[in-house]
Amino acid sequence: MNPILMTILSMLPIACLLVCLLFIRLSVVKSGAISLSIALALALFFFGLTASGLSIAVGKALALALFVSLIVWCALFLYHLADDFKAIDVISKNIVIFVEDKFVQFMLLALLFTGLLQGMAGFGVPVVIVAPILIALGFDKIKSLAAALLGHSWAVTFGSMGAAFFIIQMITGVPPEDLAIPMWIFNMVALFFTGLGVAWLYDGFKGIKLAIPYFLPVFAVMATVQFFTLTLGLYSLATLNTALAGLISLFALYKLRTKSKVTTGLYSGELNLLQAILPYAVILGLSILFQFFPSALRDISLSFRFPGSETALGHVVAAETGYARIRLFGHPAFILLCASVVAIIIYKMAGIWKPEVFRGAVQKTVKKGIPATLALLCLGNMSLIMMDSGMMHLLANNVADLTGRMYPLLSPFFGVLGSFLTGNNTNSNVLFGAFQYTIADRLGVSTAVMAASQSISGGTGVAIGPTLVLMGALAAGIKGQESVVLRKLIVIVLLIALAMGITNFILLEVLRFGAIG
Repeated sequence: MNPILMTILSMLPIACLLVCLLFIRLSVVKSGAISLSIALALALFFFGLTASGLSIAVGKALALALFVSLIVWCALFLYHLADDFKAIDVISKNIVIFVEDKFVQFMLLALLFTGLLQGMAGFGVPVVIVAPILIALGFDKIKSLAAALLGHSWAVTFGSMGAAFFIIQMITGVPPEDLAIPMWIFNMVALFFTGLGVAWLYDGFKGIKLAIPYFLPVFAVMATVQFFTLTLGLYSLATLNTALAGLISLFALYKLRTKSKVTTGLYSGELNLLQAILPYAVILGLSILFQFFPSALRDISLSFRFPGSETALGHVVAAETGYARIRLFGHPAFILLCASVVAIIIYKMAGIWKPEVFRGAVQKTVKKGIPATLALLCLGNMSLIMMDSGMMHLLANNVADLTGRMYPLLSPFFGVLGSFLTGNNTNSNVLFGAFQYTIADRLGVSTAVMAASQSISGGTGVAIGPTLVLMGALAAGIKGQESVVLRKLIVIVLLIALAMGITNFILLEVLRFGAIG
């Protein structure tokens, strides 16, 4: 068949997704289902995907969805449990008590507290919590929402206990230890420019001038903490640890610069601050403890094996062993469940346990978890079918041929596009992860660097995801002004993507970082 026609056909599922989301304005689930149907028809009738090949691709998509959905559901449950029993309220009010300076409050909440919340749950939680807090403190509504959207974006890839990180690792097959350093480099680029972006939203160049004495030292601390967290293999803690280090260091620096006394009058509701944060200390403790478990215990896991396949057109798919491995002692879902049990015990001991509140937390988890899982299933199946049928390979090769050695400059914009389309970095990685990997392989550059570029830029793109902007607008009480918020953010997000593109180009084409050919 004509190569040009085949290339056009390979683009149709992604083009359909773009049209459904941006122009017809269907939900991610409905758009994904339609695009999946098109990908399936093309794979079977034009790209020679066999029945056995299709079953293998679907099996892989189900395995990926299981691995990530366990994290998502458990993270959402712990968050709603803590929120409904007012633990999050205690934490946020104490943060405000610690700091009186308006600019430091703005940076601390919009950039760091959102990051902390993203490490715990993600999926819009940081935005809908922090934007109203900023507004209550007297900040402009538009500015508050824009800052919360942008400020949490640096934390997305390793947020939700590393959900997006694990997806990009499984989609591309790049070992997590190979991803660690490239991920850290791109995440620090994202954090640095996101911090400056939040300061800009506060008061333009005056805001950036105010940020320099605070943000640069805090950035150095956060960069160091995340580097060691990743090199130790604690991937699910890479956001939580980094954001916590940022909060502590900014508070300490603020107290030193203002020579003010450390606040002693902490806020306590039905819970005190220690009770509120203890479940999250359990997450940190267990994540570290499991690293030292005997190998016999750490190897207790569930994984999947898939045979290789070949399409009628000769596209070969390698066999998979140990696919989407879920380790009992180490998978984030088990750690989150343990933290949830600790939270329940604390709430009962504090005398605030109410079965109806618990049921409400479960209902909210189900309400948010089902659409997230359905979207992941639709996009995951679409992506795996496109990969195993050869569509993604053909499309990536043609893009590589068209852009040549300049492609690394463009790579982050695909990550941003994926999150803009789907509103989610995990889905962006499912959609474009294999595409980026294939182009890197074709160009003979590091697949780990390209995969890292995809995921971190996808995190940045979440800031302008229409669904999340709408959700935030509802929480901030400014429904109908989403376009105003987007106009404040779009240029900043694209500039951050450009900075990551330049970083990507330097790593791959100048330094030849991790070159494979």
